[in-house]
Amino acid sequence: MAATPPGGRLAPTLVVQCSTASPGVRLKTRKRNIVVPHDPQSFAEAVIAVLGDAQESDDIERTLDAANKASWRCNWWHAQMHILDSAELDFSRYGDVLFEVAFAGARLTTGGNVSHEGKPLEFNILASPAETAAIVPYIKWFQTMIRRRPFLVKSLENTLIKLILSLEFYDDLGRKKIAIASSLPKHGCSRSLCPPAHFPHLPPPPPPPPPALARIFCMKVGVLPDRVLPTLLEDRLVQKGTILQFTTEFYVDFLSSDSVETLMETLRKARLEGRLLEFFPQQKQSWADFEDHFNAAGLKTLVEYSRRKLYDAHCAELRAFVRDTVAEGGEGAALGALVPAMQARQEEWSLADGDVARAAFLGLADSVLASAIGRNQQQVQFNVLRTVRHYAPALARFARAPRLEAALLQTVQVTCYEESRLLKIFKDIVKILYDCEVIGETAIRHWYTKGSNAKGRNVFLQDMQPFMQWLDEAEEEESSEEEE
Repeated sequence: MAATPPGGRLAPTLVVQCSTASPGVRLKTRKRNIVVPHDPQSFAEAVIAVLGDAQESDDIERTLDAANKASWRCNWWHAQMHILDSAELDFSRYGDVLFEVAFAGARLTTGGNVSHEGKPLEFNILASPAETAAIVPYIKWFQTMIRRRPFLVKSLENTLIKLILSLEFYDDLGRKKIAIASSLPKHGCSRSLCPPAHFPHLPPPPPPPPPALARIFCMKVGVLPDRVLPTLLEDRLVQKGTILQFTTEFYVDFLSSDSVETLMETLRKARLEGRLLEFFPQQKQSWADFEDHFNAAGLKTLVEYSRRKLYDAHCAELRAFVRDTVAEGGEGAALGALVPAMQARQEEWSLADGDVARAAFLGLADSVLASAIGRNQQQVQFNVLRTVRHYAPALARFARAPRLEAALLQTVQVTCYEESRLLKIFKDIVKILYDCEVIGETAIRHWYTKGSNAKGRNVFLQDMQPFMQWLDEAEEEESSEEEE
């Protein structure tokens, strides 16, 4: 039987059933698949041997002479890709081992340590210089391999998960070689990457690489965030602060080439967008610690984005509070209790008056619309107008300047435009707010001339024409009385 290539599969064998038969009678045969033992080490050695041969070939020598160090690695991996394509290797069975060799130069054993069996591959991600340009060729190679063999993306995800879960077994420097972009400290050597005693020919470990995980997501290799990133919430790693260190370097490298919105979109796909505090140890899960930590790391854009999101969340929470309070108490809900509760939340969350007024109006509208099931449009409109009139003093408490009044008018306009049942009562709501002295004539005129929102502008301006004419006539009458 022909020799089996390392890491390959044995071909199915034909087994002949011997039996006594007359001359000329064909013997029946049946196929039997021979179970091939799982031998990842043989596959790793085969991959390392193939890549080693590529490095020593004449073509690679010419590449070395013609290119600089960074571009040589890129061309070298490009040559390796074609040689791996021609090799008879079982990628579908040992895909994880392939990426472990690319990351660490050998298989990863229990605890994420690099296996010392056989000769390691000297060129790998963990042994690369601390430059993004040194990591990008590997990620491009991943892209090409996955493009040709889409099933390998799951193997890459498994390797990333294995590296993340084994972070606690690395010292600080070992973790940096996986996920940070800082330079190698002058003292100490990583336990996971120091040359083993039986590999004296290996050079000292190079500086740690930039975070390969960030490059994988930035370059859109195909790895699904919801498969890999939730692993970061492993409790034991979070409590030790390991995940906080890892994610900080992940953010630093990601934001060096992409926007904070792209980062949050990646986290959103992993259902982690609003859970950044959960990466902190329990005793440090506060927004003050969050801002101090990431400001010190130079991630002010992340801090500002998170601050805006937290502010919006507080506004949404205030809106829900008003909705629930009014819905439960109806018109009997005391203004004397509602306004102080809103003021307390405003002070606690440092909310602006205009945003409180906006949240209050939206909460009032929500309280009616949430209970409008089974009611016709006229009933809904009547209840909205009645609720706005009853709680107008609460709105007046926070809309205390023409600028804030104009902003409240825009909120009313957009709400009536987006909720079709309120489209025809916009002018009635404005009239109630004017009569209750929530908004003044100055704010209304500013809104009418140049301060309206684009949503439904023409419709609402036309509806407001009679009211504006009434204001003009009232102003003329006042002028006439003053002259007399």
